Amino acid sequence: MYEAHELRIDLTDLGDGIRLARLTGELDLVAAPALRDFLTGCLDDGRTFILDLEAVTFLGSAGLQALVDANEAATERDVRWALAGSHRVVVRPLEVTGLQDQLPLYPSVTVAARHLAEAAHVAG
Repeated sequence: MYEAHELRIDLTDLGDGIRLARLTGELDLVAAPALRDFLTGCLDDGRTFILDLEAVTFLGSAGLQALVDANEAATERDVRWALAGSHRVVVRPLEVTGLQDQLPLYPSVTVAARHLAEAAHVAG
């Protein structure tokens, strides 16, 4: 578990080599450095992972930038990842900024895991 001000991150393994990180709290300017550090660790590890954003209560510009940077780094490093979240707090900022088409967002952890598992099967 990782905690920073108003952000908590709990890690579990889903199987199929997929790590799940459940984020709880605010992804704001204060929490962004901890989120960046966590994402860097995930990317350095090279394992497929999902960020579950269902319990996120605020998604600000600093949180959005951390997700965009992670997406770029994941592409460069060929690390598969996904975001899971369907509530307005997450979806609305992504829609307003046009990022819903750039980031790998799925409506649930189940759908994200299925997509990542299928992509691994096709790649393998």
